[in-house]
Amino acid sequence: MIKLFFVTIVLVLFSASASAIGKSDVRAIIEAAYPGAKISEIEKEKYKGQKVYEVDFKHDGQKLEAIISLDGEIVKVGIDD
Repeated sequence: MIKLFFVTIVLVLFSASASAIGKSDVRAIIEAAYPGAKISEIEKEKYKGQKVYEVDFKHDGQKLEAIISLDGEIVKVGIDD
């Protein structure tokens, strides 16, 4: 019974960490959504209490900022002032 409990915990932790994306994934997401984007910075931040990536980039002459969730979803994109 205890062994099954620990196996379950390990699987849950592995699943949670396996679904999180890295900076190279974030770069690929932005480049796919905004072809030709020039990324200047990718940082881990908090947005509405959740850990996210904040990406500063230029696209079509505009300075933009994107919020990307750790599961790879584009949460928000806006003009970076």
